[in-house]
Formats: sequence, C-alpha cells, structure tokens
Amino acid sequence: MKNQLVGLCGGTAAGKTTIVSKLIEHYGSASTIQLDSYYKDFSSLSFDNRKKVNFDHPDSFNTKMLKKHLSLLLEGNKIESPIYNYKTHCRENIFNIIYPNKLIFLEGTLIFFYSELTKLMMLKIFIETPEDIRFKRRLKRDVKKRGRLPIEVRKQYNESVKPMHMQYIEPLKSVADIIISGSSEIDASVEKIIKKINSIKIKKL
Repeated sequence: MKNQLVGLCGGTAAGKTTIVSKLIEHYGSASTIQLDSYYKDFSSLSFDNRKKVNFDHPDSFNTKMLKKHLSLLLEGNKIESPIYNYKTHCRENIFNIIYPNKLIFLEGTLIFFYSELTKLMMLKIFIETPEDIRFKRRLKRDVKKRGRLPIEVRKQYNESVKPMHMQYIEPLKSVADIIISGSSEIDASVEKIIKKINSIKIKKL
C-alpha cells in the first residue's frame, strides 16, 4: 500500500498536536507535518510590521510549497520542511528533515480550507473543542513557550484568532469525514481515529 495522508484540522489549541503525538505513539512509525511551518516568509518586513500580519488568515500560508512537500512524502521522498520562529515571526535558516512513512499526519487550523490539500488526504478529521478551553490552552502555551505577554495573547485572540475561526475554520467541519472531541476523553477520541484509519487501510489492501 502506498503512503497515505491523514489531515487533522481544528481551531487554535484544539488538541491537534496532542492527538497526533498519541497516534504516532500507537503506530510507532509515522511522519507528521504542521501547517504552521509553512507561513509565508515575512522577513522583509520590520518586526513591528510582522507583528501586524494576520497569521490566522488563509493567505498567510505558502500552500504551494506545502502541497509540493506533501506530494514528495507521499511518493516516498524526504523533505526539508521550514522551521517557523514564533518569537521573531520569521523562518529559521535551518530546516527540519522529514522522512516518508506509510502514514503521514498533517495538522493545522486551516488545512481543510485548501482543496489542493484535501484532495491528497485519505481521511479528514476535525477536532472540536469549546472556545473557552481553547483560549485557556493558547494563553498558557503562548506565554510559556512563545514569549508572549498575556495582554498580547488576548489582543491577538480577540482581533484575529476568534474572527478568523468563525469565518474560516468553523465551516470546515462540513469537509471532515469524522468529528472528534479535543477536550475530554482524548484516549477515546484517539481510539476512534485509529479504528477509522485501520478500516480504510484494510479496504485499500
């Protein structure tokens, strides 16, 4: 069986990375690639202007590069994935080498928005998590891991994250093959995904 792509979409801090980690732990050998790694290169802008970019809008991603990299992985080739620095809002000068596997997981807030990406997926999963939980998770993550101030996190959330979620991400549930919870009983959600993946793999044998 050829390599297969599984997409996991959902709002900010919905639990995508946690669920993918558990899936990789289960399967033992799988590749993961993140939409956030494919932000467009804004290094030509001043730092102050980079901070003004709406990073939650579909136009902020280089989907042409992402599609090319996904196609290479599906064909059995390794890729050099960009590394995005959340503190400087720029790409690093180094790359993350990602090797192909029978299962490739793509995660991101807007991955179902791009039809050129969904056409590559054997399974599309939407992770649904209440807004209050997602905000608390994002606040904790951005302050601890991304060097943001709480006031900055709240401002960005209210001005771009939440509006973009309602306009672009929430409607993407209609694209999903299955919708799972990212707030409670994570293990049960992961088990549901595993059963779905395995059933599809068996059908394709």
